[in-house]
Amino acid sequence: MAYAYYLYDTPGPGLTPSGLTSIPILHSPPEAGPADHVYRNRLLPLLLTLLEIHPQHLPLLLLLACTYYALGEFDTSLSISHKILAINSNYVEAMSNIGTTMKALGQVEKAYEWWWKALQLRPTYWDALDNILGMTFNLAHSTHDHRRRLAHYLQAQSVCLFVQKHVFDSDGKLSVAIQPGEISRLQRAVFTTGTIYTTLGPTNVDRAIIEHTRAVELVVRPPPPNSLPEMYTLRDLLLAACAAGHLISSGSHTSEQLDLSGVFHSDVASRLEDPTFSLLHLVHISGEQLLRALLRAGGGVLPTPLLLPDEVTRLRTLLFPQSKGTFPAICTRTTTGGLRPPSDSVCKQTNNITSTILLTLAKRFQDDAVGNTVLPGLVGNLGGTSVVVLLYYLALAWSPAASTYNNLGIVLSGITQTRRGPDGKLLDGIALARLFYTAGLDLDPKHPHLLTNLGSLLKDQGHIHQAIKLYTNAVEQKPDFDIALANLGNAIKDAGRPWDAIEYYRRATAVNPNLPEAICGLANSLCSICDWRGRGALPHEVGVDGSGHSVPMGSQSQPGWVTQMMDVTEEQISQGLLPSIDETSLAAVAEDCMRALIRARGRPLSFAELGAWHARFQRLVGLGDDQNRRPVNLAGFILRFIDWIAPQLQRRWYVESYGKILAAENTAPPPNDGLQDAFIRPLLPKTLQPPAVPSVLPFHTFTYPLTPRTTRLVPHRSALRISYTAYSQPWLPKHVYRPPRPPTHGKLNIGYISSDVNNHPLSHLMQSVFGMHDKDRFNVFIYTTSPWDGTSYRPRIASTVEHCIDVSNWSLEAIAEHIAQQDIHVLINLGGYTKGARNDIFAVRLCPIQMQLMGYAGTLGGGWCDYLVCDPISCPQELSAAERWRKIRSVGPNVATIASGTPPDVRLDLEGDIDPEEDSDEWLYTEKFIYMPHTFMVTDHKQSFRGDENLSVEERARIPSETLWLEEERRRVDARKRVFPDLPHDAIVFANFNQGIFLVWLRILRRVPRSVLWLLRFPAAGEEHLLRTAKLWAGDDVAARIRFTEVAKKDWHVFRTRVADLFLDTAECNAHTIAADVLWTGTPVLTWPKHTYKMCSRVAASMVHATGFGEQMVVHSAEEYENRAVALAQSVRYVPHHEPSGAALPRGQGELMELRRNMYLNRDNMPLFDTLRWTRNLEKAYREAWRRWVEGTQYEGSDEWETCEGEERGSSCIWVKDDDLVNVRHMD
Repeated sequence: MAYAYYLYDTPGPGLTPSGLTSIPILHSPPEAGPADHVYRNRLLPLLLTLLEIHPQHLPLLLLLACTYYALGEFDTSLSISHKILAINSNYVEAMSNIGTTMKALGQVEKAYEWWWKALQLRPTYWDALDNILGMTFNLAHSTHDHRRRLAHYLQAQSVCLFVQKHVFDSDGKLSVAIQPGEISRLQRAVFTTGTIYTTLGPTNVDRAIIEHTRAVELVVRPPPPNSLPEMYTLRDLLLAACAAGHLISSGSHTSEQLDLSGVFHSDVASRLEDPTFSLLHLVHISGEQLLRALLRAGGGVLPTPLLLPDEVTRLRTLLFPQSKGTFPAICTRTTTGGLRPPSDSVCKQTNNITSTILLTLAKRFQDDAVGNTVLPGLVGNLGGTSVVVLLYYLALAWSPAASTYNNLGIVLSGITQTRRGPDGKLLDGIALARLFYTAGLDLDPKHPHLLTNLGSLLKDQGHIHQAIKLYTNAVEQKPDFDIALANLGNAIKDAGRPWDAIEYYRRATAVNPNLPEAICGLANSLCSICDWRGRGALPHEVGVDGSGHSVPMGSQSQPGWVTQMMDVTEEQISQGLLPSIDETSLAAVAEDCMRALIRARGRPLSFAELGAWHARFQRLVGLGDDQNRRPVNLAGFILRFIDWIAPQLQRRWYVESYGKILAAENTAPPPNDGLQDAFIRPLLPKTLQPPAVPSVLPFHTFTYPLTPRTTRLVPHRSALRISYTAYSQPWLPKHVYRPPRPPTHGKLNIGYISSDVNNHPLSHLMQSVFGMHDKDRFNVFIYTTSPWDGTSYRPRIASTVEHCIDVSNWSLEAIAEHIAQQDIHVLINLGGYTKGARNDIFAVRLCPIQMQLMGYAGTLGGGWCDYLVCDPISCPQELSAAERWRKIRSVGPNVATIASGTPPDVRLDLEGDIDPEEDSDEWLYTEKFIYMPHTFMVTDHKQSFRGDENLSVEERARIPSETLWLEEERRRVDARKRVFPDLPHDAIVFANFNQGIFLVWLRILRRVPRSVLWLLRFPAAGEEHLLRTAKLWAGDDVAARIRFTEVAKKDWHVFRTRVADLFLDTAECNAHTIAADVLWTGTPVLTWPKHTYKMCSRVAASMVHATGFGEQMVVHSAEEYENRAVALAQSVRYVPHHEPSGAALPRGQGELMELRRNMYLNRDNMPLFDTLRWTRNLEKAYREAWRRWVEGTQYEGSDEWETCEGEERGSSCIWVKDDDLVNVRHMD
């Protein structure tokens, strides 16, 4: 009766007879119960009754066998299935059921035999196929034997190929009729074939792609009867999607519009919404015309259409208007030839499997950095990113999923093209990625990957607190999400709370012990709060174990987070050498490079030069390669070459416009614009992927114990990424930026770029420099790239220069355009890799001469920085790439200059520019050096911090030195009482306002009992760790003599530094601004320039030498550091001086006090504090750099350099000579 009621109601509401009652009012339908109860007590009696009436009814027997199977009565089920086969030996459903029952009995081989028998009889029996694949995959996954696993995969693949053989003809067309609802199951079989190919090794990847392509093509072709012009391919689908994408976003792109007038005769854009129009059909019959048009528009690759999420959704109906966006193959033909869509369930199944296949293809292209992956019908590398984006678009159009929005957003975030949004605003890849992340979160607001990636995007845009919220949400949804945990740690650390970030880094490393971001973030955060527990130890360095005890110096390393950080950094450096471009693209860029070099030289290359360059490019593709030759950074070489040749092309343009003139009597006309097409920079290959960068930031190399090579490569890899991003900008002209006009009357235009023209140490030190420039000889531009903080520094600095432009809200394009119009001759980078720096401005190579100064004590590692302003102490000459190149050249011919064949180990150096990737630890800096006399550090204390005495320079000079010194001693006593009121007057105050070589400091305290160590709470979280460590390493008595004070405002901070008797400098990274503050008050600084190759560890040595008393303050080992500090402290003695008031003033004597007295009394005469002297010397450097560029002698290997007789022939360094005498007097 239940079945009868079901049949009666089958037509549905409104279709059954009205006015009738089909079910008795008092009828109670049977209550639902357990399946076993229903089967045994209701279904089985009914089936047995029916069987008595119809003993050979096969569907009845089939259902009965299934019922006994469900009840666990396998033998009875088998008996009935065999009875079916006795009646009809080809009844494949019974065979499949026997296989399933055999599997339940543990007889998998017999199960396979029965399923295989059923499939042989009916190749489109999908249940049997699914059973075989399910079993073979389970067997493959459950074995650890590689051969057995492979055998199972091959078995599954052979079954899929058998099915394909019987449903496809030799041309790939369907040879049998497949019902719309079965198309997705056939797709799955084809897709599985391809997937198994990918497990068989890289040589089978092409076959896998063919299978995946066929699986997609199954659904894009209309149902029978179809003609040859309707045999659409995945190639057609991608090209149609590319064309449609550009057409629907027409007018939104800032680049040149796609012109298809030569391909299609009609106005395609206006007909896209017409249901009778088939863009796919037009694409199919266009042959190669459309592909050629697209490649022309994309510069050799498919141009990526930048679509909004709603535009992606429109692709369905644009590509298949006749079926209203439904895949044609699952539709049925109407009597008029139209297409009728199937049920929603069939559409959903087909959309899902097709989307999966498209995503698999997208991942294949995404993972193929070299571009070896090609689709059938698309010959050559058409641009991996373009194809990936199109595949993601198609997958999203038919099956929107949060994960697909996420993956597409990741790809879009790396695209530098732009388009206009509906509101007219410019959208780049980052902005589009944000839209897709947001669309994905609309589908799934709790998707952890979307939350994390959107958080990262916002963090990179400076929205730290929004990012923290998103990361926190992601971690709440997935507590073991290692990337989200690490990113949350990074955001919290960047918000100024490294102590709170540690928890998340630890959780991330607990999930993934090898996650670079977590390892490096943990190391940095622990260092920042001086929690050295578990640090480990490096050879010949003191280490720290897990409990916080010191590990004595030894020859072996001890595992810890610092060694783990170093290991992961080295691994990332090695992985950065993976291939990133195909040979065809390399050949094209090599041709571009040679054309640019010939143009820069102004002559054809000699046979020897051609041979040398040919050898380099052969080395890049690995010709004649062997296992003993180290990998090369192919992308790095290309980017380095473009960086290297760009200013030389600018110079050639300048010379051909003006000649080799250093100045013009009158304003010269702009350079000849008619020459711009002759100075095309080599184009970045469209298929080149962004260079990978290590997780360790360049700034962190200052304090990490990395090798010189790694210390060099960390910033170099960052510089390559910056260059790549700059050269990928769609607005960047193909030619180099035009050179500036000659300086009118010799007046150079100099531009400073800084994000620190605010209350910042850089402004504290340089605030007077800009205005001190000789206005008759220099025109000064300052570009501030951060908003004004409201303090007086920026207005004061801006009032002293001709041009101060706030570009904090400008795009890179706008900044570049403005600078290019100002005829700037020298552009100075004041930020380096510090927070907020804008190295991208330099990477587009706007100016002939670009250098870095003051803001960053290390190499930038980029070819877009020509010079580093330094001095011989901070940067020894032999550490420059140019000096090393000269040394190699002097020893013997560079093997890269051998003209015949490929030498055994071709160097990838450029003239005057050593390959940073080489294995050497003997050099560090990619820049040439500008050597300032005395010190590269400039200070402003002579102008800005005279409040202690309230005397001008002239007034101070007229006062006897004994009077000045007595007044200073009084100030010291008063300041000491304010800072440390409980200290006796004869206690020695050692000070440091950063944390560094702590163990040595503790030994010094132990040896000088009446002493304290003055530290800052910077950050406050470090105090507990330092005190705990001090107790462990030196005992409670020494730990009790460590005094902490709060960070003070600048004026009071400078004033109170005189309280210290001796400033103990840190060794890995010296005090910079603080050292200047301390030295201004006469306080001696004890410093150890520990590393020859680290500028940051030699800054203080440079500064103290510029006082005239450097030899008394510089040591060369940890032992000497300790002994010198103790000796200076023990030299101090006090004698009472009776004041007129009757009070006794303790006056210090001894070596330390005499040193202090000399420094204090001489401070107005020291080169360190002579800002005007420093500025005039810097101006000499600017003029010399300009001369070398104009004359061409800046570039080693050039004809001009080879024949010159100036100082640059002997050294790449610019040695600035000070014309003024130094008047520092040693007073007894």
